[in-house]
Amino acid sequence: MEKLNNLFDEDFPSSSDSQVKKLPPNRLRIHSVTVRLSDIELRRVNECRNQKSKSSWLRDSAFNNIPPIVPEINISAWKELSFSIQKLNNLTQFLSRRGEDSQPLSHELNALKVKIGHLRDALIAFEPK
Repeated sequence: MEKLNNLFDEDFPSSSDSQVKKLPPNRLRIHSVTVRLSDIELRRVNECRNQKSKSSWLRDSAFNNIPPIVPEINISAWKELSFSIQKLNNLTQFLSRRGEDSQPLSHELNALKVKIGHLRDALIAFEPK
């Protein structure tokens, strides 16, 4: 059992002086789960995981820790909307420094940011056939 404690994790990288940092007992991964996939399912996992290992990607997937994947066709729109939201954030900060008179406009900007956020979320979900 002691040998199993010499596992590596993103939070506990190996050190250069060849000493192994040990995981705390509650972080040890001692359980194994076997999953059988069809060729199509395996291809989909390989497409989605990028550079991550299959086991790491499946673990992240099980716990909803996967970053959103923006379809290639939507990437430029995604970036433009990111810039727009940042500009609205800057404008909102400017207005908040101006005082009470700018509060109605600040509320409108916040509503606009929410709508742009919904549009960005839709870009993640939309994949043309």
